[in-house]
Amino acid sequence: MKTKSSKFVINLKVANVKIKVITLVTLFFLVLSCAKKDKNETTDTMVVDSTEVVVNDDHNARNSLDYMGVYEGILPCADCEGIETILQLENDESYILNTIYLVKTKHINKTKKSNNEVRGVYTWNDAGNTIVLSGIENAPNQFFVGENYLIQLDMDGNKIEGDLAEKYVLQKKSDSGEIPPPPPPPAPDSIKGNFIPQKTLFTFNKWKLVELNGEPVQNTSDSKKEMFIQLNKENRYAAFIGCNNMMGGFELKEDVMRIKFTKGASTMMACPDMTTEQEFAEMLEKVDNYSLNGNSLSFNRARMAPLARFEAMK
Repeated sequence: MKTKSSKFVINLKVANVKIKVITLVTLFFLVLSCAKKDKNETTDTMVVDSTEVVVNDDHNARNSLDYMGVYEGILPCADCEGIETILQLENDESYILNTIYLVKTKHINKTKKSNNEVRGVYTWNDAGNTIVLSGIENAPNQFFVGENYLIQLDMDGNKIEGDLAEKYVLQKKSDSGEIPPPPPPPAPDSIKGNFIPQKTLFTFNKWKLVELNGEPVQNTSDSKKEMFIQLNKENRYAAFIGCNNMMGGFELKEDVMRIKFTKGASTMMACPDMTTEQEFAEMLEKVDNYSLNGNSLSFNRARMAPLARFEAMK
């Protein structure tokens, strides 16, 4: 009897141990299953949250970078030692671009500098990452905007690739409102052969009309009969457009390249064809800004194509 009783007790203990083991194993798998479920839910939530951030992220250079300021660098040049470039961007979307062509003479190991200054307004592309400089023709006028740097793009607005790609970068030097770097050396005036500090609307006495509303203007070889506009520092203008003399006033904000002509007057001579004269008068009423590029001047409206182009007269 003792033997059977002992066996029964032992079997009962073994059974209890098995039950406990099974219970523990079951609990372990339940906990593991719940942990996996929580992990999957967390991962799903993270994926959803991450997707939402990507979709809602519409930041670009135009609305998230402090891009205004002065940028400098020496850009590659096909027929010179390099182009020292200084580009200043203002918060009113105006710009000043100085380009200095570095050229070595054949027999003297020194670098001569030829300077050109352009002023105008800049616009942004749809993506908000590239600016386009107005008043520049037959040369690259687009820059990709990064944090504290600009990259000059090619004529088609694409990034330049190859060994020289890293050379087309302008680094930011100072913010707008601070003292800019010293101005470049004075440039030779190609017309008079002397030196001037910088070209303005008043650098030349007269500006000859060469294009009106996108069409070239035919001027005679006699300088007295060439079509021109003359601007003075008293904010008065005089013009001759083939027949009558025109005159009037204008409002000028030279620091931001803005100009607005007031309603003027003209002589009343009868002329066979006054079409150009009438178009010129209408053009003056539309102008609200201008661009200077060396000895060339253009009158513009907003960001559209130039309404009129002029060349400096001797």
